[in-house]
Amino acid sequence: MNWFDRLLLFILSIVSLILGVAVVLVGAAVPVGWAQMELTRQPYNDVTMVVGAVTALIAIRFLFFRRKPRDPKVDSVLVTGDHGPIRIAHQTIVQLANRKGSQLRGVSSFETAVRHGQGGLILNLRMQVLPDIDIAALAREAQTVVKSYLEETTHVPIERVLVQVTELGDGNRPMNRVWSGTSA
Repeated sequence: MNWFDRLLLFILSIVSLILGVAVVLVGAAVPVGWAQMELTRQPYNDVTMVVGAVTALIAIRFLFFRRKPRDPKVDSVLVTGDHGPIRIAHQTIVQLANRKGSQLRGVSSFETAVRHGQGGLILNLRMQVLPDIDIAALAREAQTVVKSYLEETTHVPIERVLVQVTELGDGNRPMNRVWSGTSA
């Protein structure tokens, strides 16, 4: 949850707590003699008090709700080394993948997201490609190149590499870091 969501949840909890307590007090303050005939038909006071109490309890629950801090072990991968375990952060893997992927001929923009899978990491690659490029061949090349590069440099098994081509990049601007070789 970001700070804005937490602020909204806090405001909602305070308002719900105030309204819940007010509803309980109103339900308890209605004179029984006046509403005795109404209570025989429908128990308004009981319903009002129960609804108010439940609302107040929910508000108290959310008022003291705290999300557990993220475990740094979740955002990293453990690799065995000669002298003990080595922890490689997901951010490092993202940087390596982005570096290798942005060097591919025809890629305008390259982003990587990492998550854990059953047999290794799952990479989600988002690419913008230049016009007049074989998109399917470039996507297969990105899968192969990034997977083999990461497995060679980090020794972390890569389970799957998913590629999403989001849009065409701007072919008119100079692509010094992307194009390696002669440009057409």
